[in-house]
Amino acid sequence: MGSTNGRRQRSARVRLVGTGMVLAALAAACAAPAPVPPGTGPLTPAGAATLAQLKRSHFGALAQDGAARIGAGLAQPLAEFSVVDSPPSIFVNWTVPDAQATAFEAVAPLPPGFTLAKVRIVESDPVPRYWLSLNVYRVSGLTTGLRAEWSTYVDDGDGVPRFMILKARAAEGSLDPIGPLALPEPFEHSVVGSTIRTSMKDTAVQNGVPLLTADDLFTSTIELPAPADRVAAVPTREWVTANDFIFWRNGVNDRIFHNSSSHSARLISLDPSAVTLDDHSAWAPFLDPTPAHVLVYLDAIDFVISPWWNVTAVDGNVDAATLANLAPLKASLYSGLSSTLALGVLTGTGEPAVRSRVESDPAAVHWHWRVPPGQVAALAVAAGLPPGLTLAPVALEEGDAPVHWITLTASQRSGDGAGTRAEWTTYVDDGDGVRTLVLESRSSTGSLDPVDLFSAPFPVTHTVAATATSTVGTGGSAFSSSFAMPAPTPANAVLADRRWVGATDLRYWRNGVADRVTYESTVFDSRTAIDPATAAISYGGQWSPFADATPDRIWVDRSGVDIVTNPWWNLGAL
Repeated sequence: MGSTNGRRQRSARVRLVGTGMVLAALAAACAAPAPVPPGTGPLTPAGAATLAQLKRSHFGALAQDGAARIGAGLAQPLAEFSVVDSPPSIFVNWTVPDAQATAFEAVAPLPPGFTLAKVRIVESDPVPRYWLSLNVYRVSGLTTGLRAEWSTYVDDGDGVPRFMILKARAAEGSLDPIGPLALPEPFEHSVVGSTIRTSMKDTAVQNGVPLLTADDLFTSTIELPAPADRVAAVPTREWVTANDFIFWRNGVNDRIFHNSSSHSARLISLDPSAVTLDDHSAWAPFLDPTPAHVLVYLDAIDFVISPWWNVTAVDGNVDAATLANLAPLKASLYSGLSSTLALGVLTGTGEPAVRSRVESDPAAVHWHWRVPPGQVAALAVAAGLPPGLTLAPVALEEGDAPVHWITLTASQRSGDGAGTRAEWTTYVDDGDGVRTLVLESRSSTGSLDPVDLFSAPFPVTHTVAATATSTVGTGGSAFSSSFAMPAPTPANAVLADRRWVGATDLRYWRNGVADRVTYESTVFDSRTAIDPATAAISYGGQWSPFADATPDRIWVDRSGVDIVTNPWWNLGAL
């Protein structure tokens, strides 16, 4: 997606925030990167107590500053939430026949400027269709309790299908941009053994209060098959992308950042004929009577939400009166919430969440070198792998076989960690999946990380025009690359494998500290492949002995991506 219609607010560059003599001393002592990897011993060069203090003070100060800027309408709030795994989240998806689309759109109803959009929900869907989806789940985080949402898929003029919530029901009440206070509407959604039961009675509003009636609204009984009989479903990239912006009926949207718990979830599809289901929603007359699929998530799904995004990132989808009503409420409500979260970061009882952006101009470039099998063990020693991590192969592109890689990424970054950046990474298994390991990180403006702490500005350049030219460092160990930029075509377009994308969910540093990352779905946009034979590359640095002499793949990423990071997320467990 582009940066049109005010959808993207490029964060103002945030100054490095310190608190007194402790941080000043750390900065002076750690102005240059460590010359060797820390190895597998205790956290070095700083111990766990020093890192914890730095995390609290630095990121807590950033969080406090962010809360004040949210109150002034200059920044967007961020809040984490999780769809829990018990009871499992279910999706019941009915198709809207083309002949009924106009009537369905009128009854939905859609706000001005929006039209129904066709999507494929799972990879087994033969063609895009119009849909009504019912998602029933239990959430924790920003809001808690059971929720049910009836949604369809819309185009707001950008040409990218998005979720639109037609009706939301919260068993314990919630806050949304429609109500804005949604009072409790209790219902049942539970799992006992292998049986998931959902039962919702209709409600009637009396004196502004929803009261339960005796009439059924929706009921279902789902018997989970034995593990050996379960049919896996793979969500399409376009369905995952539809989650990036979730619209409400007044045109307000919530922006969602997600990870592999969403795009590579353990998701199963049940035979709808084996599900006992009764639907009395207002949209039932416009749907195929039998759902196209009933989907069950077996694991939790983790998100970061930026609520009421376009109330301040104005995009023309929300009328002036609604903006006038919601903008001050958003500022006061979410600056207060963010201040509470900031206090948790400062006291070590909460996790920071910071937003940054890998810019699309200049486009990011990835160089991927194969690690020969005979060099894998030597790379593990040189990297000083922390306990619990082993080097892991990963597939780069869809259809690839997994192999070991060293990757260099050069990019321009804004927001937290702004500057021209170069990072050498490889891939590890932490027992729960394949992750990214940062071997070396450099920035033109200086940076903060849990290994080198405060690093001085490093000579990094990266420009992309008719020619893409990048340099990292000086002298005999410097990296340099130059190649002509081709126009993107279907012939040179590549799709990154979901496992490679998901490896960024956790970014380990060489001392075992890990950042947790969520992102928008531009990570799935196609990249432009460059023939390595057309690139002039020179590199004699510390990672070159462990990889082939020339990169096997070079990718240009023109899309850019917004990222939310929980920095040093696992520090308390080390």
